[in-house]
Amino acid sequence: MRFCPNEPPDHYKGQRLAWNLLKLAFEGDEGIAYYRYPVFSGRGSERREPDFLVVSRKFGIWVFECKGAHLENIREIQGQEWVMQRWYNERMSPIQQAEDQMFEIKNLVERRRELRGLGLVFDYRVVLPFIKASAWEAAGFAQNPSARGVVLTGDQLARKALRQEIKTHGLAYMPDLSDEQWETLKGVFRGEVTDREPRSLPDRTPAESPLHLIHAVETRLRLLDEAQERVANEAPEGPQRIRGLAGTGKTVLLAKRAARMHAAHPDWDIAFIFYTRSLYQQVRGLIARSFKELTGEAPNYDKLRIWHAWGGKDLTGFYREAALAWEQRPLNLGDAQKAVGYSNAATQGFDWACRQLESALGDTVCEPFLDAILIDEGQDLPMACYRLAAKALRPPRRLYWAYDEAQGIGNLIVPRAADVFGVDPAGKPKVDLSGTYTSGIQKAHNLNRCYRTPARVLMAAHAVNMGLLRPQGPLQAVTHKDEWRNLGYRVTGDFSQASVAAGRDVVLERDPEACGHPLDDKAFYRTGTRGDALRVAEVAHADAALKEIVEGIRDDLAAGLEPHDLLVVTLPQSKPSAERIRDALIETGIDAFVTGDAGDRETFRRTGYVTVSGVYRAKGNEAWKVYASGLHQVTMPAADDPDAELIRRNQAFVALSRARLWCVAMGEPGPIMTELQQLQDGASQLTFKAFNQRSLHREVTHGEPLQQSLF
Repeated sequence: MRFCPNEPPDHYKGQRLAWNLLKLAFEGDEGIAYYRYPVFSGRGSERREPDFLVVSRKFGIWVFECKGAHLENIREIQGQEWVMQRWYNERMSPIQQAEDQMFEIKNLVERRRELRGLGLVFDYRVVLPFIKASAWEAAGFAQNPSARGVVLTGDQLARKALRQEIKTHGLAYMPDLSDEQWETLKGVFRGEVTDREPRSLPDRTPAESPLHLIHAVETRLRLLDEAQERVANEAPEGPQRIRGLAGTGKTVLLAKRAARMHAAHPDWDIAFIFYTRSLYQQVRGLIARSFKELTGEAPNYDKLRIWHAWGGKDLTGFYREAALAWEQRPLNLGDAQKAVGYSNAATQGFDWACRQLESALGDTVCEPFLDAILIDEGQDLPMACYRLAAKALRPPRRLYWAYDEAQGIGNLIVPRAADVFGVDPAGKPKVDLSGTYTSGIQKAHNLNRCYRTPARVLMAAHAVNMGLLRPQGPLQAVTHKDEWRNLGYRVTGDFSQASVAAGRDVVLERDPEACGHPLDDKAFYRTGTRGDALRVAEVAHADAALKEIVEGIRDDLAAGLEPHDLLVVTLPQSKPSAERIRDALIETGIDAFVTGDAGDRETFRRTGYVTVSGVYRAKGNEAWKVYASGLHQVTMPAADDPDAELIRRNQAFVALSRARLWCVAMGEPGPIMTELQQLQDGASQLTFKAFNQRSLHREVTHGEPLQQSLF
């Protein structure tokens, strides 16, 4: 059985004891056991969150409501209500609680039509781990009609006794589930990905229209996988690091986690922090939808804050709120421009502002003002921001950050735990993110199954990002097979010194287990052609690029795509500029806008408009079809500074991986376009010469990127 504690039960001794006894009783069975499964009634803010939920293929679905009371705490039982000592609630009804929770679980399961009528077992018990059966009977409570048969005392939670209880009431009645039915049942509890409402397919849509493929993708039921389920539901008792490739759902999962935490702990002060202001629209929508699914209500944004990392007077953010809370003047972009220069303020200004606040605070003991912080786009936040986040948190420092080092387009440093929380006198990190907490919750997660971007496009984006086909050799990569597996790849060959010296080939391909996009499923799209997920368009000059984009988008619209299905991403200093592309589209009669137009930095997508965006604002966003323009800038001018080329390769990765179905990679002739052409012409495998750590400028290891030149 897989045991999934969503929160640490340590602060309730009875729950901790009961959880450990349940783990002993069900160990070795096929199923899932949850602590604090997030089901709410949907009627106001009334909670239906079972203490323990066991989903067993053999015994059925069981809800256990735990009460850590001792016998002397219970004065009497009147009907289903228990009259407790005054320091408890005057009256409590644990039996009604367990029964209501069980029916909520039953309703959740039977929303799936294929599970109705199977005769699944649903049952519940109230467990009293600190009371023995003999004492319960001697007090006369065992004979109470409402308690008879539904209360389990501490000695009845022992493995043999508990298994006999559920065998008697579950095994005899639980139907034999087929593998498909069992997977469906487990999927109910993992939950669905509901980040957008699917569109309807217009009548008489031509058979060759790309809308059929979009409709099929949007209406396909997509359940969270096991790793995603943990990220979405957990609230561990300390810091947690979440590494996830582009398209693995990091933003959606963090939004679900924030909503669940807010629903379960409405008194907590929670902040969801992100770096790209154009994500505000998306993040707020995701959190609101997830919270409404749980409770039927809107979030209380006075307790659940959605903050840009920096913030300003028009839209506050974490840094600004921290400065004000600690009675310091918040610095803004104008201040940063004066200090680090106009051209550097966009990339270095936030780091400067955070370090200035740190310096102003000095050794001051800051009053924390948050109970939990969730950070998206963690690779873009400076280490000083993490240190400020640690200061802002009340014990036990619930700091959860998600990142993808390949998407670090402003810097190449992903904070390690030692950078955030410091080291002890012996030089060891004060916070170790290996292994699990005492609750059983992992301290770190790795997400490598990509759902947004087809494998063909993702592999090309990674190859460009690392420089695997670069004539001079890769700049950044991993050199161990287990690290490639963490990225979702299978490797043939090795990275030994002997292989490097002999010039042997290494063959790379996506692991089918890490391919979650529908186009990667041969059984999904059966119309004879799956289309070109990746097309490389080499153009002679900027005017040719502009023509390619305008004509391509005009053809896309004629084929049935909507303007807001399309995204043009430009790299810094590339020609044509985002503004020129917008103007050319408008001149052709196509509505378009550049993100950040008229000072609106929070809106990324407008219905009926093509979005044109620089790569910085495109981060975290996506579109059905993406035109990645100006990719030749990656290797032009010649990169004397490897760090600069790395950042540009990361920018190219972001641009390419925004695509949900199709990507057009565009640029003028040059080394990077040669690399892309090889990637387009290649099969599902990628072959390159072996390399090792010594030949790299930057080795990226799982969870802790090793910076060879930046530390």
